[in-house]
Amino acid sequence: MKKKYLSFGIVIVILILALAILTLYNLQSEDVEYHENISIAITGDVMFARKMPSVLDSGVDPFKNVKNVTSSADLLLLNFENPATNAELNYKHTIPIKSNPKYTHLAKANNKTVVALSNNHIFDYGDIGYEDTIKTLKENDILYLGAGHNIDEATKPVTLEIKDRKITILNYMDQNNFKEFSQSELPISTKNSSGYAPINWDIIQKDLTENNDSDMVIVFLHYGNEYSRTPNNNQVDISHKLIDNGADIVVGAHPHVSQGIETYKNKTIFYSLGNFIFDQSNPATHIAMFLELKLVNSECEIIVHPIYISNYLPTFMDASSAQQLLVGLNPQPTKMNITSSGKGILSFSLDN
Repeated sequence: MKKKYLSFGIVIVILILALAILTLYNLQSEDVEYHENISIAITGDVMFARKMPSVLDSGVDPFKNVKNVTSSADLLLLNFENPATNAELNYKHTIPIKSNPKYTHLAKANNKTVVALSNNHIFDYGDIGYEDTIKTLKENDILYLGAGHNIDEATKPVTLEIKDRKITILNYMDQNNFKEFSQSELPISTKNSSGYAPINWDIIQKDLTENNDSDMVIVFLHYGNEYSRTPNNNQVDISHKLIDNGADIVVGAHPHVSQGIETYKNKTIFYSLGNFIFDQSNPATHIAMFLELKLVNSECEIIVHPIYISNYLPTFMDASSAQQLLVGLNPQPTKMNITSSGKGILSFSLDN
């Protein structure tokens, strides 16, 4: 009889424990906000000018070697490093570049593509070149930001609802990097004139505050020194201040080579991704990387894909070369897992 009561008591204890565990799980589940998973691909400099037609006219998809990532992403973000225009008069006499508008559609790798225009080439052919660029982007259903007819338009963020996620993108250029150019050569947008979006902290803080309900805020910057593999002090200061004011991730362009990655306040700064689709001959500009962001519930996993530029187009690096690139980054991010296949894996909470 005692064994019978003992067995019955054990069953009761097990049931009580199971009920307690189930109750605790339900309480914790109520605190977890579930979202649909989305992915975002972010690349460095894309340019369809100069030598690029020799490849593009062949009908090749410029994303062909990496399309398993870029074409499957819910959103593609890239730096569009040229005006798309047939205008003849160049206003910037130092390395002016332009691409034929017929190539613009090649920048669209999936259903949602956003191009950053706040760079030192978008106004190489003046307002006419800019207007032609906007026209062809709209015709190809490509969203843009970072330049405009006035500073309000130039600094306006792009905000997208992707599934049940709100994603905000901001784009600015560090005007202190280009003091040698006149306003006519490289115009900064003003209240009444066209130009690129400059670093204006009053506007940036306002934009970040107004979009603090976003699931992710991405700031794409044009800054740094060309061909330098490490960020300068100004890049670091700007990037830290952006994170301090609410940015989730900061991504840089302009140096044409890859720079280091920094983990700052549990967020991530990519000082320069380097080139992506580009025709430069300097071997240093052929080593680069691009990003794949995976948003799963309240976590963001970032996959860093090292690439090399072959025949002007991006190609995944072999594992050994990729590991060598990631290990040599300066700065080196904390808690980055470098896989045997040569990918860098970082993650952070979107709730912080």
